[in-house]
Amino acid sequence: MNDLKKNEGWIFGGFIIASGFVLFFNLGARSLENHDYLRYAEVAREMIRSGDWIVPRYNGEVYLNKPPLLFWLIAIPSYLHGSVTPFLARFPSAFSAWLGIFVLFLLGRRIYGNLLPGLLSAGILLSSYQFFSQARLPKTDMLLCFLILLSIYFFYRGYEDGSKRRSLYFGLSFVSMGLAVLAKGPFGFFLPFMILAAFLIKEKRTGILVSRDFFLGYFILLLIVLPWPVLFVQRFGLDQSVVLFKTAHALTRQAPFYFYFIQIWVQFAPWSILLPFLGIAVWRKRSEIWRSPESLILIWFVLLFIFLTFFKIRVSRYLLPALPPLALMLGGRMLGRWKKGFVYFLIPLIGIILAWHIREFIWIKKDLFYSPGKVLVAELKPILRGAPLYSYHLDVSVLEEVNFYFDPDTPVPQLKRQEDLISRSEKDGNVFVLMPKKRYEILQSKRGLSLKMVGEFQQRHRERLVLASLSP
Repeated sequence: MNDLKKNEGWIFGGFIIASGFVLFFNLGARSLENHDYLRYAEVAREMIRSGDWIVPRYNGEVYLNKPPLLFWLIAIPSYLHGSVTPFLARFPSAFSAWLGIFVLFLLGRRIYGNLLPGLLSAGILLSSYQFFSQARLPKTDMLLCFLILLSIYFFYRGYEDGSKRRSLYFGLSFVSMGLAVLAKGPFGFFLPFMILAAFLIKEKRTGILVSRDFFLGYFILLLIVLPWPVLFVQRFGLDQSVVLFKTAHALTRQAPFYFYFIQIWVQFAPWSILLPFLGIAVWRKRSEIWRSPESLILIWFVLLFIFLTFFKIRVSRYLLPALPPLALMLGGRMLGRWKKGFVYFLIPLIGIILAWHIREFIWIKKDLFYSPGKVLVAELKPILRGAPLYSYHLDVSVLEEVNFYFDPDTPVPQLKRQEDLISRSEKDGNVFVLMPKKRYEILQSKRGLSLKMVGEFQQRHRERLVLASLSP
């Protein structure tokens, strides 16, 4: 332990550099179709090509399923680079994970009083299955997880600091909540505020919730959150904006009530094997924990888990913000008190991270196999040679891939009626139309269209597609 204290700076610096290497290594080596998610990258691409940074669009249609923060974070470096790449699309999530590891270390060291718990907690979180996986996906979940963690860290710093810096820390906590709202919507405020409010109730310090510092925080929150919806409403008008938000795709995925009781073992793997021992340790020391700052960590996990369990939409990745407090308690309450914990911890840590990266290598090796859209566009380009392309009843995920890999200034139009095909051919002359083969066969049986098959494409686990030439 004395050696750790003596070399604290070197150990911490080495860990941060190593964790950055773990998170960013091969980050852009596989396509965004390959065990990944292309949609938000496409929204960012359309944001760049349209020059409209206020209204997110997906396949040319207004897209309000998520607030715009992640789209901006992908679009800004991609604009400077010239295009959206897999690395740049994943960068916000990987960078959020990296910063989250740093913040968790600081919080663990502050609550448990020394370097080792913070270091072990950060290592546990970094190597847990869901955290590592989500750090390499261009989705909003890792960004939300980091901002919730950051808001709780700054709140705790303000809570324990009696100096003038308290206002600064509380303000930064609300800045983090405001950004979380722009990343994921109202839950970005509700979840962390629920945790810190419950902690203040337990501490009998509810006056802080209506203190001058917190009112300043509420004002900062509004300053961060309100500009985007105000600008959006100015663009469309209030009535149309309400309609657009109401018609945004609602979450419909549901699972049994016990869903998270099973998923926690998978998503926190392999460290979930220690959860029964952690539960016993926490129960035995429950009075001590409840009277200590560690109670904030316990409240954080328990409240989040209860909320997620009763929330009607249940998805495994929603557990992500509940993993940092688990890692903190495991690193601080159990392993952090083991004198030789750090040395023996390194062996499984390195092995686990190697296992996750071996999985990545397997996916990278089969990149084209898992990237049907990339293959499709590579086959279409020499046929089209820059000619206009339209889609007809094309699945939105296929259209998304076509738009992303062709990277047009204006998304490929999606036509729904036979009359639309006729009017387009009369206006533009000879055009190409990509459609499912079944739709092509239906159109062939009808009169009034001069339609000729140019190519047929078979995609893995998808219906056949036909590229047809349409003449006036």
